[in-house]
Amino acid sequence: MPLDTRTLLNGLRSGALRDQLEVHYQPIIYLRNGKLMGYEALLRWDHPEEGMIPPDIFIPFAEQHQMMFEVTQILFEKVLNEQAHWNHSRRTMISLNISPSSLPEDDLSTLLNPLTTDLIINRKQVILEITETAILENPVSSGALIHRLKAEGFSFALDDFGTGYSSLTNLRDLPFSELKVDKSFIQNLDAQRSNDHILIDAILSIAYAFGAFVVAEGIETKETLAQLQSMNCYAGQGYLFAKPMPATAIDSWHAQWP
Repeated sequence: MPLDTRTLLNGLRSGALRDQLEVHYQPIIYLRNGKLMGYEALLRWDHPEEGMIPPDIFIPFAEQHQMMFEVTQILFEKVLNEQAHWNHSRRTMISLNISPSSLPEDDLSTLLNPLTTDLIINRKQVILEITETAILENPVSSGALIHRLKAEGFSFALDDFGTGYSSLTNLRDLPFSELKVDKSFIQNLDAQRSNDHILIDAILSIAYAFGAFVVAEGIETKETLAQLQSMNCYAGQGYLFAKPMPATAIDSWHAQWP
């Protein structure tokens, strides 16, 4: 049954939204040695009437109704508070998805800078992920946002690389330190007739030429992992390592991880 738009809108405007939004974390692993690189923070909405609503449904809805500032503020506050706690025992990168099409650059600076200062977080450990599609929709504002926050110490990843309108000018003109390859290229990598390995090899060469590293998404089998390792892919994430998990599960997962 389709979600009721009135219910969603009322939920976004509700004072209970902060308690209903949950952050799950998926580990990102260095493929060379299997060590933990960091986590991608993934937002979930546990709606009291509709149940768990995935971000691909409620994020576009929040953008449409000019509610992204509130949603992003909750995400940043929850994630960076958690990261501040992890830093006492281990230093980790944290990746956050941002939506520049709905957030002016001043708003993002206003949200991020006080949080990282107050929580004593190294901004170089905060990776802001932005999709090629978002850049294409707002190239001027997206470019200004990336350059400004990069100058303030944050790092940037180009997300879902290769799935939309890919332009090498983004790599040439914008200071990305990371390319994230979509799982649609990764999950058939070990198939005998797949040409995806040719594409991945080309992406790796391009990324390294521009001084960026590559994170492969959607690694689910040991065979795929072996292929990526043989191609010298830098890092990856996927169900082979761990599914996204709530913050309360991270310590037990980390304790058993090699």
